[in-house]
Amino acid sequence: MKLIKTHIVLSLLLGAALSSPATQAAEHKFEQAPGYYHMNIGDFRITALNDGTRDMAAHRLLHWDEEKIQAALAEHYLTSPVEGSINGFLVNTGEQQILIDTGMGDGVSPNLGQLSAHLQAAGYQLTDIDAVYITHMHGDHISGLLTDGERTFPNARLYVHERDANYWLSETEMNKAPEGRKGSFKNAMRLFAPYQNANALITFSDGQQLHDGIIVNPTPGHTPGHSVYRVESDAETMVIWGDTLHVAAVQFAHPEVTIAYDSNPDEARAQRLQLLEKVAAEGHWVAGAHISFPGIGRVKKEADGYRWVPANYTTQID
Repeated sequence: MKLIKTHIVLSLLLGAALSSPATQAAEHKFEQAPGYYHMNIGDFRITALNDGTRDMAAHRLLHWDEEKIQAALAEHYLTSPVEGSINGFLVNTGEQQILIDTGMGDGVSPNLGQLSAHLQAAGYQLTDIDAVYITHMHGDHISGLLTDGERTFPNARLYVHERDANYWLSETEMNKAPEGRKGSFKNAMRLFAPYQNANALITFSDGQQLHDGIIVNPTPGHTPGHSVYRVESDAETMVIWGDTLHVAAVQFAHPEVTIAYDSNPDEARAQRLQLLEKVAAEGHWVAGAHISFPGIGRVKKEADGYRWVPANYTTQID
């Protein structure tokens, strides 16, 4: 009997230990705070929105010697695969809510598809969005357009450069593409169809001003219609540049390096070099889709390349 009582006491003690606060904390799933960050550009409010992060095999994707890639990453205490952000940006002009890019959407990975939730955490509703600008029609920029087959942003008009629309929404172009890329065409067609059916898809050409204070700068190369959006208010400028670069730890210092995702690597390189020179010389703010969240900062010329200067964190938002 004494042995049985001892066994019961030990069992109770073990159960208490397993349910202790330390054990509960170890079992708890920890998450980061919601991924949004506000800052002002003149009279406009810019909100960076993180869709999540994912690993990128930079050593295989970048068109450069693998040892040099790993050495460049090591300068930033990184290795390949390197974890990278997927960011979108909301421009609140005071009259319009304009979302630039939509992330990967739901169902791809637990680490992705968070942009819509972060938009709402930042104080906006999906129905508040008046316009969605797409920098280019790769899946990690357009897949958030639909939720459960319906338009995620039901009141928004969808804007994309005519060269990208004419390419990715064309069955003729899809049939000419390698088999491994046909899925990207089908995905774009699926995502854009509900906006087309609602007469909410608008294509634009080079240099158009779609809304007051936002000017389109065409930068073809990464895709045929890749576009940069120049946001201007009260003598301040932010260049929201999509996929001008993908691996900041390598491509700022070595902007000549291209990536396998580029449809025309030589053209993409030329656009990147031109844009980097311009934003560095003029001191403009930059917002990048694949720069560590919030992806906002400035660019400084340094040696044969450039250096990224992240925005100074602030809680003082008027």
